Amino acid sequence: MLSRPISRKDVIGTWAGLRPLLQPRTKEGTSSAKGSREHTVASPTPGLTVIAGGKLTTYRVMAKDAVDFALGGRAHALPSITKTIPLAGAEGLEVLQRQAPTVARRYGWTPARLDHLLHRYGSLLRELTEAVDADPSLGKPLTGAPAYLRAEVAYAVTHEGALHLDDVLMYRTRLNYEQADRGLGATDEIADIMAPLLGWDDETRVREITAYRERAEAEAAAELEPDDESAEQVRLKAVEIAPVHRLPA
Repeated sequence: MLSRPISRKDVIGTWAGLRPLLQPRTKEGTSSAKGSREHTVASPTPGLTVIAGGKLTTYRVMAKDAVDFALGGRAHALPSITKTIPLAGAEGLEVLQRQAPTVARRYGWTPARLDHLLHRYGSLLRELTEAVDADPSLGKPLTGAPAYLRAEVAYAVTHEGALHLDDVLMYRTRLNYEQADRGLGATDEIADIMAPLLGWDDETRVREITAYRERAEAEAAAELEPDDESAEQVRLKAVEIAPVHRLPA
């Protein structure tokens, strides 16, 4: 397949997911490649609407179908418009794209950097540039993860609800699987940016870094296991960070 065979050391990161296919599996098993990507909406009990199947790329149509199903007869007169509502960052994107060269020069960003930011934030990039205007240090790349700006870490906290270090490393950025070290080289710097925004004391900061490091090490060890069950047992040895906010009992 490749002119130069690869080995394990060439793999930087991996990603996997589950497909919510509709058809039941047989004893012989069913190939996911042959499975239908269609979705279905149902009401297993009065007042509850559920949706099953589908795929990520049709999620807006799925949402419309679920809402219309829940509306019942009212959907004919007042159907869901969710599939046509612009996503966050879509409005004004074309204008900002035309202004891209000016924005890049102003902040000293390369075309590749600006392309990444526009792809990630769309017209919401203006919110990042406002933060950089207020604190120019946020416009600099992370030392241990130069593909991302310090502003992206701050934005993850102030605008995207990140509460923990792994929220940023795994879900707001892709450092967990984009870098061979799973972003460990940037954890101190990321924690330093997050700490004042979230009111962390030194103990909390250390606990966040330790928890993510343990998770990364457990994931690395799990990858060496011969099967999924063994890997899961190794992975679960890492302690999960408890939620900062809990709902009242």
